[in-house]
Amino acid sequence: MTALADLLDRLERLLAAVDELDGDARELAYDLLDGVDLLHRHALERLAAAVGDRPLAAARRDPAARWLLDAYGVGVDQAAAAEAALDRARPRLEAHGGDVRVLEADRGVVRVALAGNCVGCTASTATLRGVIEEALRDGVPGFASLEVDDDGSAAPHPPPQETVVTLGRKPA
Repeated sequence: MTALADLLDRLERLLAAVDELDGDARELAYDLLDGVDLLHRHALERLAAAVGDRPLAAARRDPAARWLLDAYGVGVDQAAAAEAALDRARPRLEAHGGDVRVLEADRGVVRVALAGNCVGCTASTATLRGVIEEALRDGVPGFASLEVDDDGSAAPHPPPQETVVTLGRKPA
């Protein structure tokens, strides 16, 4: 195993340990990590703007530098990456008459709007977490969070699919 792989494994173990902390300590640790993450993202964006594309391409030949640049999405058109990621998720949404549009993607934050039957659907929260956010996490380098624009004009409704009901005797 390389030194980079060893370090990444160690950090994964430490994050798992943070997950086991009590609520206040866990929240404090995650607030600290979020702050460090924002600082790194800001500094890397400024560094990339200062050095330009050619030095960044050369830096990508080093595994550690490539990991860091990819982790923060430096040099990646995040809106295009988000669209491509959601293209893979759209068939599941379209099967229920829904869709999603990317409104903006910047600094790891992807802002979307639901469309079609997804607007007002009572299952949209599960859809966002289970389908959309997973696709973005897998397909957008540097993905940090998902924001959803909700116009609030649609009346809440159940998912547009048949519900199977099995009738039988009441258990004794």
